[in-house]
Amino acid sequence: RHIYQHNLGEKYSSRGDTGIQRHLRHKHRTRHSKNTRRHREVQTDYISIHERPGFINQRQRIGDWEIDTVIGRTGHSILLTVVDRLSRLTLIKKVVQKDSQEINKGLVELLGAIPKEFVHSITPDHGTEFLHLDEISERLGVTVYWPDPYSPEQRGTNENTNGLIREYFPKRTDIDNYTEQDVEHCQKQLNQRPRKVLNYETPYEVFFDKLLHLV
Repeated sequence: RHIYQHNLGEKYSSRGDTGIQRHLRHKHRTRHSKNTRRHREVQTDYISIHERPGFINQRQRIGDWEIDTVIGRTGHSILLTVVDRLSRLTLIKKVVQKDSQEINKGLVELLGAIPKEFVHSITPDHGTEFLHLDEISERLGVTVYWPDPYSPEQRGTNENTNGLIREYFPKRTDIDNYTEQDVEHCQKQLNQRPRKVLNYETPYEVFFDKLLHLV
């Protein structure tokens, strides 16, 4: 399977199995209706998920990502989780605190290492940590589609993946106590896990098969 990882960019390929930013598995929700209005006010180009093209909804291409955060019981650190809708490839980054500036830095690091051909759109949670995704949209050239409030099913891929991440980072633990190596191990395990929804291929295999065909 390592052959599938050789062309994702120097940052990831140089790390072998641990490349692409590593393991995942659970999710945190902080949804408040007032956040919807705040996002509409702040975003220069607020686009509803109901305007998202059908081919994205039907998972017909690589590069449409769902994003969210996973938090622990105490401490400041959180996990930023990014999941491709088609391949289920998961990227995870430990972020020092839950604010939009740190989240944006994490997104640039994660998605900036992916070939541009595989970074088309983002569907985020409505948390305040995603309040300034217009900056990411401009920098990475992606379209942001905002879900309805209190509608986690509209981001079901990320919700399910965050549930898997919780196997490695239980709710009552402090993310501050985990190392980057812990995060990398989780990401590696998830991306190398065969999935029934992928005909028992792994997210790595599906993602890199598409990438190699593009090359």
